[in-house]
Amino acid sequence: PWLFYIGDVGVPSYWVMVLTGLVAAAYLGYRLAVARGIDGQRLLDLDLILVIVGVAGARLMHVLVEENPLDPSQPILYHYIEHPAEIFDISNGLAFYGAVLLCLPVAAWYLRRKQMPLAASLDIYALCVPVGLFFGRLGCFLAGCCHGPPTDLPWGVIYSDPESLARPLGTPLHPVQLYSAAFALLLFGVLWLARSRAGDFPGRSALLLGVLYPAGRFLLEFVRGDI
Repeated sequence: PWLFYIGDVGVPSYWVMVLTGLVAAAYLGYRLAVARGIDGQRLLDLDLILVIVGVAGARLMHVLVEENPLDPSQPILYHYIEHPAEIFDISNGLAFYGAVLLCLPVAAWYLRRKQMPLAASLDIYALCVPVGLFFGRLGCFLAGCCHGPPTDLPWGVIYSDPESLARPLGTPLHPVQLYSAAFALLLFGVLWLARSRAGDFPGRSALLLGVLYPAGRFLLEFVRGDI
């Protein structure tokens, strides 16, 4: 879970990978925007907004849907009423769909306000999302979260670090995070191959992402072991 230490301060592997994914996705989006005659600088400005909005949405979704750690039979809100400061502790977990649900309306508002092409801009973001997901899932793999159930398969991964988020320790688990990372790469490949035709149908890549990602995520949920 920690890449290295600077004195007594640990550098978390998850956040390093998330930041790497954000930078890579922003760079790709900028290059694609310039190539398509769209204001890349304004997209970078929007990226900064979406990072803040996305983290807020992802944390809010996690707060609303996670299990009460002290009493699973009680709603999680009871726990946060007693421990309100934990609501803002993003290290406790984030939910990707929460980021999507909050970022979409904010992005649409910004693009319309700046009079930028909505569908074409969303096509660019559709190609960037799998890039961010790829690095993010690698971060999950290193941190131990979002893992699968115990398995006897030869590629099962054993976590032993007590600070890992994986449970149980010392038992081979399905590396669902790597499955998800591979799916993100596959998704990027499909969208990249389809991009040349996107000009005939603005919004094609965004629609493809909106169909393919939920379908893949639905299947991956069957081998998640941390929920």
